[in-house]
Formats: sequence, structure tokens, C-alpha cells
Amino acid sequence: MIPVTVVIPVYNGETFLKETIESVLDQTFTNFELILVDDGSTDSSLEIIHSFTDRRIRFIQCPHDFIGTVNRGYQLAKGKYIAQLDHDDRMIPERLQIQYDFMESNPQITGCGGWMRCFGKHTHVIQMPPVHEKIMLSILRHGPILNPTGFVRKQFLIEHQIKHQTDYSYYADVKFWFEVAKKGRLANIPQVLTLYRTSDKQATEKLLPKCPEILAKIKMEVLEYLLLQLTNEEKLVDKVKQQFIPELMKLKEQDFFTDDIFFGFMYEVLSGLLCRD
Repeated sequence: MIPVTVVIPVYNGETFLKETIESVLDQTFTNFELILVDDGSTDSSLEIIHSFTDRRIRFIQCPHDFIGTVNRGYQLAKGKYIAQLDHDDRMIPERLQIQYDFMESNPQITGCGGWMRCFGKHTHVIQMPPVHEKIMLSILRHGPILNPTGFVRKQFLIEHQIKHQTDYSYYADVKFWFEVAKKGRLANIPQVLTLYRTSDKQATEKLLPKCPEILAKIKMEVLEYLLLQLTNEEKLVDKVKQQFIPELMKLKEQDFFTDDIFFGFMYEVLSGLLCRD
């Protein structure tokens, strides 16, 4: 079995695709396959892909259906682990080695991510919580795993029939990692693993602001899941579950406050209840 499959969905990525592919081929960890799944590109992306002759590269051409294209790449992956990368980002040279070693040393972990350094329009490091419990909670504020740093056991996905779901649109990755977290355990390595390009032309910049209801739907699913993790052993927890939270949710349904305020507040409440020493 190949240790690692890197999956890169490609859609009209001609401007930066060459840099992205080179960052994978230049990894210090060399025993991998790279699957480039094209999502019906209409620019010169195909010519750029075909200009590479490295035998580790596999090219799959798909019709334009982004989530279906991602699932196709995961389905065809031969690796023990699947590493995700976007077509305009770059891996640091040691990324695959770091994540492979971490997962081999931590068999209880199902998937892992890390930090990203933004460049371009924004320049800062995005840090993520390291341990599973805080990662799960973090979905109420942003997300569990930075998808361009994602690294997951393929056999686990097969056993639990987990894939990216079409009805979650451009937040399908958040839903994907939530499903992995419900059935397994996640971790984030406190190191920069991916260089994340930011610009006004990104799909995330243009499309995610148009889908707030989908993100709110996922966060509500997470909230309901986390509430089930609370025990009734203490009167405080019981009161919070049966009285305080239902009343708060009624106020949310009446648009008394925004989703960001509601889920941010619930993050603080549940953080205190679930992450106590």
C-alpha cells in the first residue's frame, strides 16, 4: 500500500497550479501518489498538469461538480492516508513527513491538521486548537481542521462511509471533518504545514459569504451533538440543558441576536462545561 495520497481538486487554477504541484513533488517524504482531479477546467490547467512527467502523479478528469470531484479523488486514493491541498496553496517541504510520523505514532487519532500561514491579500498565521475536545468545540466558532492541512486515514472513511456531502455546498469540508470527529478523534499539530494563498479571486472570498445558512446549519448540528455529551450528574449541568439553553435558542429563533453572537456564546458556555478539569 502507498503510505500517502495527496488529493488536489483543480478548477481553472492555471495561475498558481505549477507552484502547488511543485510543492508536493519537493516533499522530503517521497513515497506518495499525487492525484490531480480536474473539475472541468476551461483554462490551461490541463496543459500544466500534462507538463509534469513524475510517475507519482495521477490525473483524473471530471465534469464540473466540485464536491463530486473531491469525492472521486478520495475514492481513487490508494494511500493509507489522504492529504488534502487546494490548487493555489503550497505545502511546506516537511509537511507529509510531519503528518505521517504523527499519525503513525498516534493510532488513536483518525485525522489531523495543522496551522497555515496566509500570504497574498492577508499575511498572518492561522492557529487551531490541538486536542480533540477543543477541536470539536471550535466548530462553533470557525472549523475543526483547516482543510488544506487535512490528513486522514482512508480505511476509517471507508468503514464509516464518510464523504463530502453535496447539500452542504462550499462548507462540505466542515461537515466532513465534523463527521470524522463524531466517529473518531482529531488533532492539530501546532506547526505551520501549509502556505495559504489569499486573494479577492478565491472561491472562499466570493462564495462563502453567500452561504451563512449552511454554516449555521452545521453549527446547530454540532451544538446538538455537544449537548448530548453533557451528563446529568450535576445540578448545574442539568439546569443548563433543560432551562437555560432552550430559552436561549428561543431568543435566537426570534432573531434576538446574530448567529455569530449565539454560537460564540454557546462556545463559551459549553467550553466551561465540557472542558473542565
